[in-house]
Amino acid sequence: MALVDSLLKLMSAQSADVMVIPSSEPPWLDRRGETRPLSMPALGRDMVEAMVEELVEPAARERLEANETVELAYEADDGGRYLVLAERRVDGPRLTLRRSPASSSSQSSPATASAPPPPGAPTPPSRPAPAFPAAPPDPTAAPLPPPPSRSTPTAANEAPAVVGELGGLDPLGPPPVLEAGPLASLLARADQEQASDILLSHGNNARLRVAGEITELGGTAVDEGMLRAFLAPAFGRRAQHELRLTGSTDLALLVRLGPLVQRYRANLFLQRSGLALALRPVRGDPPSLDLLNLPEELASLATLPHGLVLMTGTAGSGKSTTLVALIEHINRSSPKHVITLEDPIEYEYVHRRALVHQRQVGAHVRSFSEGLRAALRESPDVILLGEMRDHTTMAAALTAAETGHLVLSTLHAADAAMALDRIIDSFPEHQQGQVRFQLSGALRAIVTQRLLPSRTLPQRVPAVEILRVNTAVATKIREGRAHQILSEIQKGRADGMLSFEASMARLVRRGLLSTQVAMERAPNPELMAQHLGRG
Repeated sequence: MALVDSLLKLMSAQSADVMVIPSSEPPWLDRRGETRPLSMPALGRDMVEAMVEELVEPAARERLEANETVELAYEADDGGRYLVLAERRVDGPRLTLRRSPASSSSQSSPATASAPPPPGAPTPPSRPAPAFPAAPPDPTAAPLPPPPSRSTPTAANEAPAVVGELGGLDPLGPPPVLEAGPLASLLARADQEQASDILLSHGNNARLRVAGEITELGGTAVDEGMLRAFLAPAFGRRAQHELRLTGSTDLALLVRLGPLVQRYRANLFLQRSGLALALRPVRGDPPSLDLLNLPEELASLATLPHGLVLMTGTAGSGKSTTLVALIEHINRSSPKHVITLEDPIEYEYVHRRALVHQRQVGAHVRSFSEGLRAALRESPDVILLGEMRDHTTMAAALTAAETGHLVLSTLHAADAAMALDRIIDSFPEHQQGQVRFQLSGALRAIVTQRLLPSRTLPQRVPAVEILRVNTAVATKIREGRAHQILSEIQKGRADGMLSFEASMARLVRRGLLSTQVAMERAPNPELMAQHLGRG
């Protein structure tokens, strides 16, 4: 599916005659002379440039680069036919798509349109495509600058120097299996104690995070040479440049521990006294929702046909693991095409009922935003976006959610209201009203998670808050009253909403969480007491 087809679906749904896609402002529709902008932010020069590359043949693009306008015919995936005008302006490329007169008749009666004329019947004269009216000249426009090179697109979360210097992705190939060497006993101990994180810092003893608490291991000092020797086989060209130019790099590691191979998510970073490494074990196959003690309401999110679902929480709250369980639920229950964009890939899925394609930033795609833009042309039903880091990625995610895809992603935020504010505030002020409107229509749910110490340490259990976007919530988002939406959770049980207090009360009744911890950690202790009194 071409990228522009997603927008053409919106055009068809609203019975518009013309759609204009500029670079620096939202696309807009013309319906019988009445114009209306789409409720989305501007797509930006890069995305419109990608559409131009799909639609315009190389020979015609040369004319476009010379600041000539280009007219062409385009047939969408659904059979609709359009007349396209491509032109360059000061702020970037611009596309105008007009529904072909033959398109509406062919769509209304496809059998007649596709039937050949009877033998001997005269061939109807071909009707020339109506030309586009010439765009009025802009007397204030400066001469067009040469278009930016498309060989190294820049994303907001990606240092341009890295892409330019590397000139491409790391070579594909099986990931190396590292030998633990001097770290073997330390990693084995971390596995035995079920540590969620291992912290290694030059000149210091190793630390383990167990049940949320940091413990120092005496006699386990590491040095920079040890870390470099350990990581060398997996430390590719891109990781070297990222570390040098940005001060940190993410890695997916396979480490041999005795007869087994353990997976880790790693972040190597520079700090005052030298290198430091944070390792997070990735435990076995993708977990199920039941295994993680997650509420049954989460499973219903996997059945949504389209829209945006956000998993939020602070760092280390288990957001990514919960999304993994949600994808595995889809994998086992639905014949769908799932594309994941991860940095790095942690769990590896086995194709079951679903077809799951996993792409890693830096290995298979250069950035989240670029991978998401490409995913729209790869016929997905579900897109997992590892993290929404910048407004470019957020805008692309919202567009994907609006055009018939289920988009799952994570965001660092303590609650649903903060998540909404983070998204809206990441856009320029003049676009924030449009983003609120778009969120009110595309957002389906915000799940916030906190990990609490279980009664059986060192395990932790997730307390979950679920906000589903119903009419009342959508209205508050659209009107900029995000701070009021949490009150809707208490009233939304029938819509599948769940408060932290109700989630924690369930854990207490199942014997997974102590009453004391529930009362100490509840956002509203009075409400917590009411929930516990019902049990």
